[in-house]
Amino acid sequence: MPRFHFEAQGSERFPDPEGVELSNLTAARREAARLAAALVRDYPEVFAEPRSWRMCILDDDGNTLEAQPFDALDLKPNANDD
Repeated sequence: MPRFHFEAQGSERFPDPEGVELSNLTAARREAARLAAALVRDYPEVFAEPRSWRMCILDDDGNTLEAQPFDALDLKPNANDD
């Protein structure tokens, strides 16, 4: 199973050195949206302007597979987020 890493990029960078094993890129997109929503919720002072941030999905070698602006992601809180 491939390992994906998620990095929030904007005025700062928040790398994900550990990553997570997921079945495919579709699952990684869902995880990216979940993580972005959690960051906006938990750190509103840092992510006050979601449009200036993007969530990057990287492979285990550090190659960017995809990057989405936070304002293009569904940032609504998920009932599964704690």
